[in-house]
Amino acid sequence: MGRQLGRLAASLMVLLGAGALNAAAEPLPVKPPSQSLVQPAWGLTGSCDPIDFDSVKIERERGAYQLTITGIKPYTNMEVSLNSEPYDRKPAYLRTMVVGCVKNFIVVPLETPYYLTVPLAPLMGTKGVEIVGASGSVRRNAPRR
Repeated sequence: MGRQLGRLAASLMVLLGAGALNAAAEPLPVKPPSQSLVQPAWGLTGSCDPIDFDSVKIERERGAYQLTITGIKPYTNMEVSLNSEPYDRKPAYLRTMVVGCVKNFIVVPLETPYYLTVPLAPLMGTKGVEIVGASGSVRRNAPRR
């Protein structure tokens, strides 16, 4: 039994050694470029960037106004949120940015619709709200009471 294991180990070493020599002598095959399904997200904690939106609606639900923003996010595991700029005094139109955040190292580039509904009151300026995306912005006036 010990002799058979020794022969097996020796033949395995010969095969592996010959394979390594042949691999070293031949040029590596060139893989044609293709789009990867998995792409790295840069940074230890992920990354956040402004993203585009398709529509902005102000609707009254259960006695309070709601702001609804819809669009397409570029990654399935991206979380979409709204970030308002801080001001000393309330401006006429409070700028609120639509931001998408990826919190891990791997993202799946599969476009997915998002639907975000938040209370309107904290985002209102004296005249209305301004929603800012990656490539544009939209102003909506405050609803009449």
